[in-house]
Amino acid sequence: MENGSFFGSDWLGAFLIIAVLFGGFGGGFGFGGNGAAAAVDVNAAINNQTVQQGLQNILLSSANNNYETARLIDNQTMFMTNQNNTNMLTAINGFNATSQQITNGFNSVNQNVTSGFNSVNQNIANLGYKMDECCCAIKTMLLENRLQDTQIALQNEQNKSINAEQSAYLLSVMGKWVANAPAATA
Repeated sequence: MENGSFFGSDWLGAFLIIAVLFGGFGGGFGFGGNGAAAAVDVNAAINNQTVQQGLQNILLSSANNNYETARLIDNQTMFMTNQNNTNMLTAINGFNATSQQITNGFNSVNQNVTSGFNSVNQNIANLGYKMDECCCAIKTMLLENRLQDTQIALQNEQNKSINAEQSAYLLSVMGKWVANAPAATA
């Protein structure tokens, strides 16, 4: 993760250069101590940097999870829209075929009145059956889509709850966290 610092994301190298430059003035950062304070400061800085990098990784992971969830919902929405369009085209084609059959039935009336009426009656009965079958299929599809949307929303809320619990647990295990905390001195 490049953040534009002198050593990329590793401030430890810059800290060590400063320690080397000023380390000759009487025993380290304490200016006259025995050097133990400098080691404590270095360890505190390393620990602080490690905690901050861990928190940044957690935040990045959470952001990636949110993005992936949004993409999955978007893909599911697109799939459902395409499926609805396909179902509507199928229904329209069915109605057009029935209309054509009725037209053909009326045309056959001109040729043979008796057989024409039978064909029209049969087509009208067939149209009623197809309309009933189509309406039931559409109602069933709408109910299935509502159930699927509800299940997706429930899963999303469960994921949010799990993420919140995991974040709370991680923060409780890590203890008190202070953003950009100064290095501890002994």
